[in-house]
Amino acid sequence: MENFDYSTLSFKSLKTLKLIYELGSLTAAAIELRQNQPTVSYTLDQMREALHDPLFVRSGRGVAPTSRCHQIMPQVESLLRGMSELLLPEDFEPANAALNVTLSCNQYELQVIVPHLVHRLSRLAPNIQMTFMQSNLSGHQQLQRGQCDLLLSPVVHDYEALYQRVLFEDRYVCLMAAEHPLARKQIGHEDYIQARHLEIYYEGGWKPLYLSTPELQGVNLNVGLRLPGVTGFIPTIATTDLIMTLPERLARLIGGPMLIKDPPFISRFQLCLYWNKMTHHSKAHQWLREQIIETCHGLDSAEQIDFG
Repeated sequence: MENFDYSTLSFKSLKTLKLIYELGSLTAAAIELRQNQPTVSYTLDQMREALHDPLFVRSGRGVAPTSRCHQIMPQVESLLRGMSELLLPEDFEPANAALNVTLSCNQYELQVIVPHLVHRLSRLAPNIQMTFMQSNLSGHQQLQRGQCDLLLSPVVHDYEALYQRVLFEDRYVCLMAAEHPLARKQIGHEDYIQARHLEIYYEGGWKPLYLSTPELQGVNLNVGLRLPGVTGFIPTIATTDLIMTLPERLARLIGGPMLIKDPPFISRFQLCLYWNKMTHHSKAHQWLREQIIETCHGLDSAEQIDFG
């Protein structure tokens, strides 16, 4: 390529190309980049001219990559990683760091981990700016696309491009009023099925992991109340015959005077920390990941923090 314009290969243009490739849509890429579609189209036209290939062709309502586009994507990802690492400072001093980090997670992590993490970072690195976004079912895709820097999730995905660290294990328990008819007995399978349940539903269609246990397959639970979250609603069931199935760490955090009982099944999950190749060698991100790991290790023995 004698007339190849290397100035076209900016971080912005490569990131745009990668997003179109992953999302299969110029419109979706524009939304992720917070740009208008003509801007994304212009960037793509520049890349097409520089690489002497259409890169994408129309396919249904979106676009499909050409064989040349498939071929160059590993190099594009490598260049993006290299550019990110090039801008990283050689040394990292937490007390003076002005790092901006986005972490994706859901309600469980926001309540169980995030307050302790924020409290820890406010002491050790007060200038770090943290943004938390909802992951729903797309957290791993958000991480791959560069929409977030870190992901906390119990959803297991073995993505080759992502790194993973198990933080801890939790199990599902039943939370109920102290006066509940099942409070003074071991909960049997029929007891659980016939009881009235409070069900939490989530955006994106995510289902709590305990619903996948063999004991509950083909069973329609008697749901008396459905809520879009647990915050602020738990006192509602403290004087009712409703029971709620949720992770034990969360139950102990929000249950107050209510009782925690074992359900008639065993359902455990591992909470994992995920990150991508873009930040893997960053000293700042290595330090931040270690703070998350230490925060999670200290949850069981941590004193109750007064958050106001």
